[in-house]
Amino acid sequence: MTGYLVSITCLGYMAFYLYIQMGQLDRIVRTMNPQTLSVEQMTVLQERVTRSTEQLQNEMIGLAIFGGVVSVIGAFYTFNLVIRPLNRMIEYASSRGKTPMPEFKSNTELKQLTTEITLLTEQLKADRGSNPL
Repeated sequence: MTGYLVSITCLGYMAFYLYIQMGQLDRIVRTMNPQTLSVEQMTVLQERVTRSTEQLQNEMIGLAIFGGVVSVIGAFYTFNLVIRPLNRMIEYASSRGKTPMPEFKSNTELKQLTTEITLLTEQLKADRGSNPL
């Protein structure tokens, strides 16, 4: 989850950065009037636009790589903390409690759910033992 929040923050930064840079490019382009500017002035403005465009491209490539790495780390983190424990609980439930209940080291909602399922299983076994059909 943390990886996704960092990725979203990066995307927000990219959008803000693009907005600022595009505003600067727009301001430069609006001042470009071939009838009132000399060739040297047009060349300087053209170089500024080219430099800004290259800077934008480099920044976007860097942020895209950073966002990709953070997303991969976030996916790995999510898999280890959520998906793998859920798969263990599914195995336990599909075996009708014949396999041992998985233990979780961290005190998360999944551990609380596992504890409640264990209590429910024990209660059902006790009810079934005292009240055979």
